Amino acid sequence: MTQCNPSTLLVALLLAGGLATGGCGDPSPTDTSTAGGIAGTGGADAAGGTAVGGSMTNAGGAGGTGDPLTGGIASGGVPTGGSNAGGSATGGAAMGGVAAAGTATGGDGTGGMATGGGSTGGAATGGVGTGGDSVGGDGAGGDGAGGGGTGGMVTGGDGPGGIGTGGDTTGGVPSTDVTVDLAQPRQTMDGFGINITWGTSLTPDRAEQLFNPDTGLGLNIVRIGMGDNGDQLSNNIWGDMQMAQEHGAEVFIGTLWSPPARMKTNNSVNDGGHLRPEYYEEWAETIAAFPARVKQNTGIDLYGMSPQNETDFASCGMSEPCNGSYPTTLYTGAEYAAFIKVVGPKLRALNPPVKVISPEASEWLHVWSNESACCSEPGGQPSSDPLDCGFPATNCTGFDGYDYGHALYADPEAWAAFDILGTHQYDTQVAEPWPEDVPDRKPVWQTEMSGVKWWPEQGPSSHIENGVAIARWVHNALTVGEANAWLWWWEQAGSTNEGLILNGATTKRFWTFCNFTRFIRPGYTRVHVTGEIPQDVLLAAFTGDGKLVIVAINEGAASVDFSIAIAGGTAPGSLTPWVTSASDDLAAQAAVTVSDGVFTASLAGTTVTTFVGQ
Repeated sequence: MTQCNPSTLLVALLLAGGLATGGCGDPSPTDTSTAGGIAGTGGADAAGGTAVGGSMTNAGGAGGTGDPLTGGIASGGVPTGGSNAGGSATGGAAMGGVAAAGTATGGDGTGGMATGGGSTGGAATGGVGTGGDSVGGDGAGGDGAGGGGTGGMVTGGDGPGGIGTGGDTTGGVPSTDVTVDLAQPRQTMDGFGINITWGTSLTPDRAEQLFNPDTGLGLNIVRIGMGDNGDQLSNNIWGDMQMAQEHGAEVFIGTLWSPPARMKTNNSVNDGGHLRPEYYEEWAETIAAFPARVKQNTGIDLYGMSPQNETDFASCGMSEPCNGSYPTTLYTGAEYAAFIKVVGPKLRALNPPVKVISPEASEWLHVWSNESACCSEPGGQPSSDPLDCGFPATNCTGFDGYDYGHALYADPEAWAAFDILGTHQYDTQVAEPWPEDVPDRKPVWQTEMSGVKWWPEQGPSSHIENGVAIARWVHNALTVGEANAWLWWWEQAGSTNEGLILNGATTKRFWTFCNFTRFIRPGYTRVHVTGEIPQDVLLAAFTGDGKLVIVAINEGAASVDFSIAIAGGTAPGSLTPWVTSASDDLAAQAAVTVSDGVFTASLAGTTVTTFVGQ
């Protein structure tokens, strides 16, 4: 959830015209708004991978054991309180939750370490977490708790649950070699992007930094905001869209923060409130008219539109974890399913058709459950939970709480009314795998994330430790959440880490983000990584344009060398490492030779390295 900075300047700005970042924004280049944080609220084991236009083979591990980083939401269900109170989270204790094959009982991983789970001669079903996001991909057994079977335990890899019930091998006996398997595709990437609402007007130099694929980030997606009057939400949008397109941006999507006050239950654009059902039709018509207004003012066709930014968040004042009063609107799962059936068909009937992005919850957790995140910094507060589902979420039943994905899927007409599952990654700062009880997969776009006040990595900072943390966010979304697209919030900010640029200077998070964005191009496919990945190392691999791209994150302080095999296709003869460290900003190093399909990855401590070969 995005929340605004409680400064006198921000209050004045809010009163002057509304402010939000995915809930909150800022018309100045130096202010801030917030959301985000790490919390031990868990994630389900997932399955499969999404390709553009369809689903790929379901390849997830055993369901229901939870993400070792976060301590456990069972696949197809939610935690019931659990016993993970012993797990120390960054900023507070993990919330816990009972996993399908055992109870998460603590640990010291970020957000808690799942150590439970029944086992039969080996790893717990779904994998045993051994340190959360920093161990073996995203936890032992692969990202999202990995597919340890009944005969052994997978301790590496990047798939949300491994392959099958015993890693990639028959009978649950894993290989100890780290292998990039070119023959096991996952999701197809649609790209990376940024939000420009409430931003400063782009200059040609800044646009080159953001959108040039050779010298800059190479972002291809831009997200804009619509105001409650149906026009651009901030005055910079039309010009910045054109500037972005001139310098390489190709895909433009929209969202909105609030209907007019007269249409809402609280009679205000600010602080939540629900859209009254009698205004569904009128507001849907306003939303459907926005793409034409974009075209008229910019000459650009809008590719996609979200009918509401952060359906699960209401701005709530100045006390932690709240951080301002600004445009926000709430929907229950049932309400949003009803509204999407009205607005979705109108957007899709336009010429050209506009893809519908939903539900864009601030917490990825709220897409698939009623549970809410914990804990803010420094007070260790749970997130605001505006629908009062509770901690644990025993107050919400049916779809009168969040759980937007299940609410939409339960209504076939609502599920058919949108194209892309949109979400944010705030508060927990981790992805949620696609649940096994929703077999009809859609592409997943994470459309807004940054370092925001009251939550870990809030800053302001520009050091390599923050850069590595942000690389972990992206890695987690692409491997656990199998996101097809990932967007940052602002290009610059001054008092938090909401910008990639801080006070006019590029930060280490700019460069570690570039480790992904410059090399993983639209249309590339993530491929599976298996084996025993060294502790504190995260690994993900992608192919496209005849190239192999491997992004390796070393979260530890010590350097590490290990071998990586390339199987299932033709390996390149060499790979060039591009390193971001305390002293280097995406610096090319001497090429590494690939011999008989194997090369040695040498990772200095606290670095992000992208290996590129053709």
